[in-house]
Amino acid sequence: MLVVVTGGAGKVGREAVAALRRAGHGVVVWDVKPVPGERAPLVDCADFGQVFGAMSGVDPFGRTPDAVVHLAGIPAPGLMPDHRIFEINTLSTYNVFSAAARLGVKRVVWASSETILGLPFTTPPEFVPIDETDPDRPEWSYSLAKAAGELMAKHFVRWSPGLSIASLRFSNVFEAADYANLAAIQSRPDQRRLNLWGYVDARDCGEACRLAAEADFQGHQAMVIAAADSIVPEPSAELMARNFPDVPIRGELKGNASLLSSETARRVIGYEPRHSWRETTGRAPD
Repeated sequence: MLVVVTGGAGKVGREAVAALRRAGHGVVVWDVKPVPGERAPLVDCADFGQVFGAMSGVDPFGRTPDAVVHLAGIPAPGLMPDHRIFEINTLSTYNVFSAAARLGVKRVVWASSETILGLPFTTPPEFVPIDETDPDRPEWSYSLAKAAGELMAKHFVRWSPGLSIASLRFSNVFEAADYANLAAIQSRPDQRRLNLWGYVDARDCGEACRLAAEADFQGHQAMVIAAADSIVPEPSAELMARNFPDVPIRGELKGNASLLSSETARRVIGYEPRHSWRETTGRAPD
């Protein structure tokens, strides 16, 4: 396939580009700044004209892409004023969806977020491991923009039957530099209750993007993308007993298994998390 990756200079973007190219796909990278080693067009996804123009001719022959992996946007709350995060992220997602629908692109994969599930969990979740059946409960402007994006996805695929959209609800993304903070995180485990001790390695995110671009599914599909384990070594059942004693646990919770379920992603696109914080410490699984 020919795949456009927006935000290709970012943490997940770099890994998505690498995963797609390893699989033999042609990749065109977009970003708002030059990307080292790439002949990347400078595209501001918050500008519909730029998105439509670039998407309508992404190679020298004017070929429309087969898929778009949309990772551009403000990647976390607190990096800009709330209203700007909502404006940029919502508008850029709309522009990518709309241009793809108008041009006949068959697949869009985009970065939704675990925050749509209710982070920070000052209100306890309804159950764990939490999954896509839990009611969406965005708690600030960043997650509200993600909820708006998923709502748009549902309607764009209804309007354009040939289009399918994967909303990847990434957990807290860690790359090599982020693991340097691991000791500080693990020294105060209860602070990480805010996202149920979830995380995901950027390399697994890149593979999830590739899998979602290739997978055979129709319509809109939201999927949690998390690591197989939690970010702290304490058993997950003990963390729940100490922090959320009244929350029901569905099934058997072994060791420090993740409290964010990636089962839908496994079933729909074949996602299997391969990487863990334990690789950086040499610690064996509990």
